[in-house]
Amino acid sequence: MGKSEPKKLKRVLRLIWSKKFIKYPSLLAGTLIFLFLLLLLLDRVIMPILVHWGELAVVPDLTELSLREAKAISQKKGLNLRVMAEVHDATKPPGTVLSQIPPPNTKVREGRIIKVTVSKGGKTVLVPKLKGVSIRQAELLLAHEGLELGEVTWSPSDSFPKDVVLFSTPSTGTSVPYGMFVNLEVSLGPKPDTVKMPDLVGMNLEEGKKLLREMGLELGKMKYSINDEFPPGTILRQSLDPGEKIERGSKINLEVSTTE
Repeated sequence: MGKSEPKKLKRVLRLIWSKKFIKYPSLLAGTLIFLFLLLLLLDRVIMPILVHWGELAVVPDLTELSLREAKAISQKKGLNLRVMAEVHDATKPPGTVLSQIPPPNTKVREGRIIKVTVSKGGKTVLVPKLKGVSIRQAELLLAHEGLELGEVTWSPSDSFPKDVVLFSTPSTGTSVPYGMFVNLEVSLGPKPDTVKMPDLVGMNLEEGKKLLREMGLELGKMKYSINDEFPPGTILRQSLDPGEKIERGSKINLEVSTTE
């Protein structure tokens, strides 16, 4: 230490104990209070922040959890959660966490934001207006909305030409899952005065009844016969031969198999 250092120290001590501080006691008191508050701030606020800043947290696996569960777990770990995106996923309920950044088991500073992508559930669309358009146009309209053409049934109609849609199931404007099948009822055109008798033998009874209705024919008398060669409810015989021209509204008698 140089010879000038002791002299400086002596001057500082003389200043502290000089008559200035004695003459101005409030200056001394203010200085002491300031130093005390500075030490208190350092001890209670600054040091804890510096200590906790160095702590690490392990990122939990939040995938497959609901957004509410994910937030609760993140908070317990001292982490924050932010929804980065919402996407359609038909396999996961709405609000389910699909992915996260950073990935699970990553070590991060406490307070880090975990970004997650959440499911919006399956995408839904509205069934377009199909009544009055051709079956080909209906198929194109369905494809445009991401829907599929389902079962097509045919019915006579005096109001709509042949191959024109009469109605759809589900109906126009219904909200349905993306990719759903939509069934159509399509016109056969005006009902003819005469029709050709269809071949019902070998059909299930319910299928035969439906075909008769579609052709404008009616079910007449039914006879049940025990027959082990065919499943119960199979049409064995019909009162008119297939291909025979008959008037619309005629009644057709059927013989149906049974096991009793």
